[in-house]
Amino acid sequence: MVHAGTRTRRKLEPVAFNPPRALGVIVGGALGAWALIAAFLAARLAFGAGAELKTFVAWVVVAVCVLLALAFLNWTYSILSLSYIIDRDTLTVRWGFRRVVIPIDAIQRMVPGRTLDEAQIDGLNWWGCHVGSADVKRMGYTLFYSTHSSPEELLYLVTNNEAYALTVLDQAAFAEEIQARAALGPVEYHAQRSEAVGLAALPFWRDHVALVVAALAGVACAALGAYVFANYPDLPQVVELSFPALGGVVRVGDKEELLRIVYLGVGILALNTVAGVSLHAMERAAGLWLLASSGVLQFILLGAAVFAFSRA
Repeated sequence: MVHAGTRTRRKLEPVAFNPPRALGVIVGGALGAWALIAAFLAARLAFGAGAELKTFVAWVVVAVCVLLALAFLNWTYSILSLSYIIDRDTLTVRWGFRRVVIPIDAIQRMVPGRTLDEAQIDGLNWWGCHVGSADVKRMGYTLFYSTHSSPEELLYLVTNNEAYALTVLDQAAFAEEIQARAALGPVEYHAQRSEAVGLAALPFWRDHVALVVAALAGVACAALGAYVFANYPDLPQVVELSFPALGGVVRVGDKEELLRIVYLGVGILALNTVAGVSLHAMERAAGLWLLASSGVLQFILLGAAVFAFSRA
């Protein structure tokens, strides 16, 4: 157990305890930079190359690496912002765009990490970043918001509902701040909760149906691009372009015009995804409809591509 030391009493103002963050930021930033470099190299190969399947694969690698870089940059920012703020009635764990609020009166005990065995953490787990969950012996299910490099830097907080593992170097000072507020009792009620802020607070991220629909639309767009780029090299330079809606009008044009089908699909996907996510926050059904319509339009464009390539 952690016991407070004998220190002079002072006014209980908000106090922030910041864990060591340099190592986690360096490693996370390096991984994000690596993903950006990979995206840049893939883009150099794809840009200006002929329309063929390997060019399409290069653009897919660019998209995947950019998304990966954004994820690592977000996690790096979260490590940089990680702090434990002790207020009058609550302990707030700040992790990027998420806030974990723990009422002081819900904390039952604090246990130094040196007294417990190390646990295998599921989640973000690299040097200087340990954020996730683990089954800790004698503690049970525990949420980690930590940057520790050794168990001695860990402090476990056991509450009425859950246990938390934090990186606190001055554990005596931390315990004193908690116990001083606990002795006075709460001024107002606070629920123990985890909440998102900013863009992370959009309900889209918590809607599994919306996430699946958006992912399927992306897969449909990828299928459209793969089909067009794979069959494009076999076309003659000049092709016949049919317009059934105009009474079967046929004209001769450059085969590059057929690539516009892919560009249109990508544009529709981007526009509908942004609009759908934004609208989802106000009206879920309308947002889902926009996201789903993006996928439907990809299949319509794929059908148009198949027809155009068969007649070219």
